Amino acid sequence: MTTPAELAATSSGYNYYPHTMIRLCEYSYDEPSTIPARVEQEGLTVTWGPAQLISATGRSYSLAYVAHRPDPNEYTVVIRGTPIDSWEAFITEDFEIKTLMPFQDFVPSAPSTAMIAEGTYHGINDLLALTDPKTGQSLVAYLQSVAPSYLYVTGHSLGGTLTPPMFAYLNSALYGGGFVKNMALWSFAGLTAGNAGFNTYFNSLFNPAFPWRLYNTLDIAPLCWGNEDGIEHIYDGHYTYGPPESDIIGALFDLAEGNGYAQPAYGGTPMPGVFQKESGLLRWADEAGHQHQPSTYKTLVDVAYPW
Repeated sequence: MTTPAELAATSSGYNYYPHTMIRLCEYSYDEPSTIPARVEQEGLTVTWGPAQLISATGRSYSLAYVAHRPDPNEYTVVIRGTPIDSWEAFITEDFEIKTLMPFQDFVPSAPSTAMIAEGTYHGINDLLALTDPKTGQSLVAYLQSVAPSYLYVTGHSLGGTLTPPMFAYLNSALYGGGFVKNMALWSFAGLTAGNAGFNTYFNSLFNPAFPWRLYNTLDIAPLCWGNEDGIEHIYDGHYTYGPPESDIIGALFDLAEGNGYAQPAYGGTPMPGVFQKESGLLRWADEAGHQHQPSTYKTLVDVAYPW
């Protein structure tokens, strides 16, 4: 069988999916107790989670939930991005990019050339450690118990970074790790998860022409960690790139150097960004922050995919 999303990919019926997925991502940043009610506004029900990990300092550094749409029996794994107050997530997941790790540790059948950033590796391990606060079930155990007709994965920012490797992992855990037609994914504002070897493997698991990686053309995150020049010039004519932003970003790219980070070759769908026209000393950074927000992505998605 083929997912309803893919069947609708060349029609206006497809618009439901990015429209709904970006909202599920936006809700993931809310207080966990309020997420189910907001998800119900979209006609879906939270059936697992929200589950989160809390650091020793009391900060939430990993969160996910599953939303169910009964007709046509679609289950969506929603992965939250990094909360602004979670330094642990920034350090251990977003910016741990110096070392590549083998994706074979998660999927033994993956090729040895499929490598992901150490931070991405930690992020997937954190997701696999989540358990439903009511039932104690892990995500995989829950999905195995309900046997979804259609399974989707979505996330924004760090959640968008983790979406491709989580898709690949769930593909293996539930369906054996081959080409699948009953899975799809939507990544918003995702950074680069791994190298070209991982991308080749990932693109072999589903229809690579499916429009799954949605990004704002004025967001610097999708250019990390494979296009430093693109970041340098992204706001040309509006803001001057320089210290302190260039020092911080340059140091991170130095960490990533030589690892061959790249976004997957297929499925990228740019959405034209709109300048906020910031003022003050940190205009470049403020613009970058605005362009990355889930609320900004929601606005762009609603323009690109009216519903």
